[in-house]
Amino acid sequence: MFKLTRRQFVAGSTSLLFTSGSLARAAPSGELRIVALPSIFGDMYNALRDAHQGEHKATVNVDTSIREDETAITAILRSAVVGELPDILFISPNYLRVFADRQLAQKLDAFQHNEADWGGNFAPTVMQIGGFGGSTRGLGFAVSMPVVLYNLDLLARVGGGEPPESWEGITALGRKIDELREGNVVGAFMEYDNGGNWTFHGLLNGFGGRILTKVERDIGFAGPEGLAALRVLRDFGQCGQARVDMSRDQARQAFSAGQLGILCTSSSSYAAIEKRAAGQFAIGMRPFPVTAQAGYLPAAGPISIMFSRDPQQQQRAWEFMKFASSVPGQTIMATRTTYLPANDLALKTRQLGDYYASRPNVRALIPALQKMGPWEAFPGKNSVKITTVIKNHLATVVLLKAAPEQVLEHMARDVTDLLPLH
Repeated sequence: MFKLTRRQFVAGSTSLLFTSGSLARAAPSGELRIVALPSIFGDMYNALRDAHQGEHKATVNVDTSIREDETAITAILRSAVVGELPDILFISPNYLRVFADRQLAQKLDAFQHNEADWGGNFAPTVMQIGGFGGSTRGLGFAVSMPVVLYNLDLLARVGGGEPPESWEGITALGRKIDELREGNVVGAFMEYDNGGNWTFHGLLNGFGGRILTKVERDIGFAGPEGLAALRVLRDFGQCGQARVDMSRDQARQAFSAGQLGILCTSSSSYAAIEKRAAGQFAIGMRPFPVTAQAGYLPAAGPISIMFSRDPQQQQRAWEFMKFASSVPGQTIMATRTTYLPANDLALKTRQLGDYYASRPNVRALIPALQKMGPWEAFPGKNSVKITTVIKNHLATVVLLKAAPEQVLEHMARDVTDLLPLH
């Protein structure tokens, strides 16, 4: 296990107490050291460890004591200064850049090329999710995608049938629900305050846009795709969201209470929302629309990253990462969490086929796994500040305080000023 030093603790990681051991302490020979987030899925990671140890006779030490990505990043970057890191980290994909830019995340392409039947055992998404700078720096493990939740009872009241497949249809339905003006019901709500601007990425990427240009020196969202994304946000404001500026947690509670007709959120939040709403109304769930041929959805959910530099330790790390993303590993993950498999070959097994057959809303997301891609991040020391700047601009659109065209211009200017080399 891992523990922060007193100096690290005082420096700011006051929310974290590792149970034993130290990031700065060398592990016994042959021991594989893993930090796995989030902590709420500790039982799942331990099940992976036990299954892997049973097959490989390896000693695997898994620390599942950390809940927040930012806390893990702080501890790991400090440990890198003294040359001691875990062999593997499971963390949200938008933080891959933090480690890739510092040359801490190892390239995995050579390991993959040495696998005799990689394509027969792993779907392309496993490599795509962890792509960075033209190479693979992480393996896809678990997937959460941006989704649209529907209160089917309210849909029926306004004559809605099957959930629509376009943003125009979704927001038109939201306006009809909002026009009911019954109690505190709001037609539709888009979570715009996600960490890393995730739902904005979902809109932008679905229209075929990217936050950066291919050379990653300039913004890529200032064109028609970015404008289309902001116009969707404006439309949600017109569905009643402008009247009630809630946080995403408040919006999820409101939906569970039957006070929202449509909610755009993450698929990983569905289980908790469904549990709270049980017995009150029926829920439908669909992935965000992807309207462009080159469009995709940004994958949330942990990826695995290798830090090991020693060749023998790298091979041990690779074997665990490969197992986690294999069909058996994905089955363990999928049946113990609300995530979907990154390796959709696991969905062809009878076990997961039966598992999802009784979960039609989750099953409806499976086709969208073919449309998943990387959740990108901005480079440089201002990366976190940029996401805050974007979130503030998004708020002005969804609250109907400024037109999308005006906000896009200002947002492009403000983000460009914060990027490196500008």
